[in-house]
Amino acid sequence: MNPDILLLVNVWDAVKHYVPKKDRIEAAEHMLRVFDEEADLGDVTTEMDMFDSVLKTAAKSHFGMDDIDEEDDWD
Repeated sequence: MNPDILLLVNVWDAVKHYVPKKDRIEAAEHMLRVFDEEADLGDVTTEMDMFDSVLKTAAKSHFGMDDIDEEDDWD
């Protein structure tokens, strides 16, 4: 486990309750930008199973990912 990603998840879990629900994705995106600039997030896609739905949505937006769950679908 990447300690910087663990810190991101712990900080997000601590502050998200103080952010109105309608503003959480924007707040999570901002937090991800800061962590991306200041910390070593490495390959964040391998750790996204630890993210809640808001942080996962923000990560997909920030890192320009399509739906991660559908990448292996070849049908």
